Amino acid sequence: MRPWLPIVVVLALAAGCATPKQESTEAQQPADEPLDTEATIDHDVDNRAVSLLWEQAQEARRAGRLDEAVDKLERAVRMAPEDAVIWSRLAELRLQQKDFAVAENLASKSNALAGDQRLLRYRNWLIVAEARRRRGDEEGARQAQGEAARVKSGS
Repeated sequence: MRPWLPIVVVLALAAGCATPKQESTEAQQPADEPLDTEATIDHDVDNRAVSLLWEQAQEARRAGRLDEAVDKLERAVRMAPEDAVIWSRLAELRLQQKDFAVAENLASKSNALAGDQRLLRYRNWLIVAEARRRRGDEEGARQAQGEAARVKSGS
């Protein structure tokens, strides 16, 4: 597999949470159905300041200003510490910055907060798998990939 392919997959999944207000089709799926990875991730931001920080972070991320995007999301997560999507996006950015241990920890934090958001948990497990792989932990990466597959299938 090409080394950049997992990052492309994570980024493609991240597109599902690119706006601060989204409707989720995932909530209507019974837990035993396979996960629709094309579904959007439920992410309603009621706090206007958090929404603005999210939008600014997205703009910075798209422009390649990762440090600025991280700064905005770190501020947002201090204001909304229970927002699993923000934690996940931070994990993704840290992965892009090659801060693999932090990326794994942030994705795990997001998973702890994600509840029944299967698409988000799936995405987080992919981030964990890639972070472990990039650190040279192939066994840990396989385990995380297995968790991603389990979440995707609804098992």
